[in-house]
Amino acid sequence: MAFIVSIAGSDSSGGAGNQADVSCIEALGHHALSVITAITAQDKRGLQHITRSDETTVQAQLDAVFSTFKIGAAKSGMLPNAVSIQVLAKALKNQSKPLPYVLDPVICASSGELLVQEESIQAMVQQLFPLATVVTPNISEAERLTGRNINTLEEIIAAGSEILKLGCRAVLITCGHAESDPGMDVFLDSHTKGVPYYIHGRYIADRSPRGTGCTYASAIACGLASHLTLYDAIQNAKRFITLAIANAYRVESDFWLLNHQVAASEL
Repeated sequence: MAFIVSIAGSDSSGGAGNQADVSCIEALGHHALSVITAITAQDKRGLQHITRSDETTVQAQLDAVFSTFKIGAAKSGMLPNAVSIQVLAKALKNQSKPLPYVLDPVICASSGELLVQEESIQAMVQQLFPLATVVTPNISEAERLTGRNINTLEEIIAAGSEILKLGCRAVLITCGHAESDPGMDVFLDSHTKGVPYYIHGRYIADRSPRGTGCTYASAIACGLASHLTLYDAIQNAKRFITLAIANAYRVESDFWLLNHQVAASEL
């Protein structure tokens, strides 16, 4: 068992954000720690309200977590303002050795609403990308980071190469919304000179649960905390998220929630 910290926003529905991270981490047998960067009210219609945590609040949580626990890995999700990014970067740099760190660059809610301030995107790239073990954008986030439209596999690979040039060590573009092959993700690692690896999985077309990106990134962090290679951690996480989607339960109409517990039992 490892201590894994989620630095993310709270989602009142429990479907995404910190709640999804905690559910995933604990389903996979680890202890989840939390740093809440924002409080959101979300329901079946989408984002209804957001209150962003201030610098003091984020700093106090980071201090409490890092001073008490030997952290096995960190995962960040929504970082809604530049101050939360600054204090997180400082906390990561202050560790005695580099910490396995999965950066999910959350920019918009599943329903499309912008969750972060524009200045935060650039701050995230400049301050956190160099510290991340892997960055895990979805297609829309990759488009936002690169300023290009992405539809084909070739465009996904080109975007991944461009994101690597922003300073991160590895990038996993999750392609659940891609037209080319929605069941496949694309992984590029600077150590292999940006040669793409394809992470295959079953695409389940009849449901679109919340929190898939949060869960995928958290599952990767669990693998890294268990001393897997990054590639193996991604492969294991892909199997887990596929099972969590396959076993998702419907609240009503098209509002689905992931089932982390059943997914873990079927691994």
